[in-house]
Amino acid sequence: MLVTLISGAKIVLSGIVPASFDLREIVTLIQSAHASLGPWISLYPSLYNHASNATVTEQWLLNGPGNSDLTLQLISLSVRLPLFFLDLAILLALCYVGRSLGSVTSGRLAGLIWFANPYSLFGIELLGVPDVLAVFLFVASIAMLLHKRAILSSVLLALGVWVKFFPILLLPALLLYQAKSNASRRTMIITTLLTFVGLAGYLQWTFPSSHLFLTAYSPVAQPFPFIAGEVAINGSAFVLILFYCLMISFAKNARNLIALLLPSLLVYYAVSNPAPQYLVWAAPLMALDVAIVNRSRSALLAIFYVLAFTNWFFSSSAFLTPSGYSLLMFPLGSDNLPSFSLAITRLLDNSAIINMLVPLISSALYACFLAYAIDVARTWFQ
Repeated sequence: MLVTLISGAKIVLSGIVPASFDLREIVTLIQSAHASLGPWISLYPSLYNHASNATVTEQWLLNGPGNSDLTLQLISLSVRLPLFFLDLAILLALCYVGRSLGSVTSGRLAGLIWFANPYSLFGIELLGVPDVLAVFLFVASIAMLLHKRAILSSVLLALGVWVKFFPILLLPALLLYQAKSNASRRTMIITTLLTFVGLAGYLQWTFPSSHLFLTAYSPVAQPFPFIAGEVAINGSAFVLILFYCLMISFAKNARNLIALLLPSLLVYYAVSNPAPQYLVWAAPLMALDVAIVNRSRSALLAIFYVLAFTNWFFSSSAFLTPSGYSLLMFPLGSDNLPSFSLAITRLLDNSAIINMLVPLISSALYACFLAYAIDVARTWFQ
């Protein structure tokens, strides 16, 4: 019943919340004759169909929550509904993974921590970016790995890399887990080869747009961590390689799959400049960690999300959208603002807040990445 209520709330909000700036960028990519359309386009059939009608698309992007135009609300719902179904599919996959690693109760708790998390709502349905597809594929890959379907697990991981680069960051941890689980060398080679086939597919649809998708933020791709500018290896890549070497050398308790996978993403966050929706990548693993491995980390998880939300609030000007409204559905860009909107605007314009408090919040968030990664990685030595 709780999942049904949350699902109803997510569907209603999907229809009435204004379109985000990320959705506007996706529309621009679809409308551009020179844009490289990757597998993410499969999530947006309604946007693709409306792309030729620039007037309707522009009206939808500028539509506020107070507009009762049913056509525009249906466009919002049709754009976000595929993302909602993937969100729900991740819930089911987490229930299965949690049951395999712990118990039925643990699986349900992990799924609920994911599905009831407001950050997942903002980072998936409301923001509207395709990261959720890659997240579902890598969670399904973990489920198949636990079900002793290593080849199917590798295919799903490769598809995740094809959609978005980040699942390849989990490859060293997965190979280490397979080695400690007595998987055959042939299985490990196939896993590696299929994952790099997925990487080749990712590069195939990003390269036509020059280095834009590899070195700069895009709602459909991520900056390539092994490129600084155009050719040089960057600092985040060096730290990641060092981390993988330490993990292979010291992870004696490598049968704990979550303790291998989760620090890999948290270290990537700590050495990069993650966009807000990137934090959704680790959310399923953090839900499994709290539900199955160590419930005492629930306080650290709560601090993580509070800092992440606060940092996102300031970096996005209170979740501002092209319509002039926030994703929280209060106005920010009109002349006759209500008193609470004026108070938020003054807060965002306060130089002391921007120059002192916001850097502290951002630094605390990065420290939280490292603290969580270190706390999880301690199990390597047990």
